[in-house]
Amino acid sequence: MTETEGVIKFDYAFSETAIIPAVDPELLLWRQVLHHYELVGECPERYEGFGFGNISGRCDQGFLITASQTGGLPSLESTQFVLVSDWSLKRNWLKAMGALRPSSESLTHAAIYEANTEIGAVFHVHSPALWQARKVLGLPETSDRVPYGTVDMANTLKQMTESIGNEGLIAMAGHEDGIVAWSRTPLGAGTRLLEVLLALDG
Repeated sequence: MTETEGVIKFDYAFSETAIIPAVDPELLLWRQVLHHYELVGECPERYEGFGFGNISGRCDQGFLITASQTGGLPSLESTQFVLVSDWSLKRNWLKAMGALRPSSESLTHAAIYEANTEIGAVFHVHSPALWQARKVLGLPETSDRVPYGTVDMANTLKQMTESIGNEGLIAMAGHEDGIVAWSRTPLGAGTRLLEVLLALDG
């Protein structure tokens, strides 16, 4: 892996509270599905034991994203998500609130939502199979010189999302096994991801 998973590289204003909007049940269900397929999780043999993968859904106040280091849990509740209500890619900054700290990939998710207002869900997963086959599959990919969780990655993904549209799948070449899927809905993002993965397995 190019860098340690889970390290927050942006500045943020955080308000600790247990009161945030309820998470879409469909998003919670897809989080369980992704954990089942080991696309999000936590494993001593992978990534130095850090949790990996995160998902988010757009809401009226911004977007709700899985909190930092919740990957090892097979299912989550709304209290294990964080509300990101404001952000600035230029300043490498965001505003968040919740009972737990925001995911290290929160700014990356923000960039994708900023790129297209029709996008309603973003899944950042880790799939060795998809990542290693990205060129064979013809997946769009970021440069291997762009590290995860940085302004460069956020800006790169924003530009690529603007070009691709409201549904897509991108490999993060500089972030080992990193894949990002997005769509209007959690169902759309999850279906897109699993269709490619299961076709590869088949």
